[in-house]
Amino acid sequence: MHTAQHLLSSIIDASLKAPTLTWSLTPWPSPAYVDLPRPLTAAEITQAQDEVNRYVFEGRRVHVEVDELQAGQSGLDTGNDAEPPSSRELGRGLPSDYSGGVRRMVIIDGVDRTPCCGTHLPTLSTLQLFLFPSPTSSSSTSFRHYFLAGPRLLSHLGTAQALLARTSGILSCGPPETPERVALVVEESRRREKRVEDLERELAGVLGRELADEMARWRAAGGEGEWVRCLNRTDDSPTARSFLQAVTLAFEARLPSQTGATPQFTLLLVSSPSSQTSSSTTIVMLFGGEEKRVKVVGDELKRQFKTLKGGGKDTRWSGKFVGVWLVDREGKTASALLSQTS
Repeated sequence: MHTAQHLLSSIIDASLKAPTLTWSLTPWPSPAYVDLPRPLTAAEITQAQDEVNRYVFEGRRVHVEVDELQAGQSGLDTGNDAEPPSSRELGRGLPSDYSGGVRRMVIIDGVDRTPCCGTHLPTLSTLQLFLFPSPTSSSSTSFRHYFLAGPRLLSHLGTAQALLARTSGILSCGPPETPERVALVVEESRRREKRVEDLERELAGVLGRELADEMARWRAAGGEGEWVRCLNRTDDSPTARSFLQAVTLAFEARLPSQTGATPQFTLLLVSSPSSQTSSSTTIVMLFGGEEKRVKVVGDELKRQFKTLKGGGKDTRWSGKFVGVWLVDREGKTASALLSQTS
């Protein structure tokens, strides 16, 4: 991989004017990388990859020249050849305090000369290289480009082939049809998610209106003061909180058609997963006619249930309870607390 890095950096620098800023060979079998001052385009990646592999197929020889350093020399390559030195030759030699006594120059015939103390292959013949697409963005001034060569490339191809075979088997299609089949599955999944969202929104509207109608019937039957209700639900959806929020919105929207003024009420909605453990999360939501009342009930709930954390604004309050929430235990306690504080 070190020899492949020398070759790649040399080609990118000479042909594309993108000098290597830093590089890493990374642990096996991960891709190695070079950091460049700019991202390479798709065309530049193809150009660099083709040029690198042309030298690989030619089997260019790699050898090392060793020069003895004289007293006072820092080991920097001064470019004494007849041809002007490249940007990779000047200033990229041994450290100024190097005291090893010799300077090693790694030479790829007709391609590159770079000072280096690393270990290299004697030929490029086994270093077929693959350069990954450019990063789409970078948070720094450099852009990381990953590459594979030699045994790492073969390992990566074997892993990729195994994953492709496994995926095509799951989808019951041949490897060539896998991308289209995956796209179809993703599109179908999106349609199902949209349908579930529509149904949940419709169900939340039904529940909200039913609760508002229940309160109206209670009023019509002579009920006075504050109407309170605790509704416990089982829901494994990751959007349980949004669902409860939609129920409160539908409940609120129903109120004007039932009575001219908003009556006193406190509605407690609870959503728990079907299978619970000590680390399960239950969503608890309060909605009421008065902000002060909602805050009082929320504080009482937190005092009663030690793992319940939450807060609210205006007439809404929501929180998360960690642990097992049972309707016949925690649910009854919450319902009783709601009635006691009314």
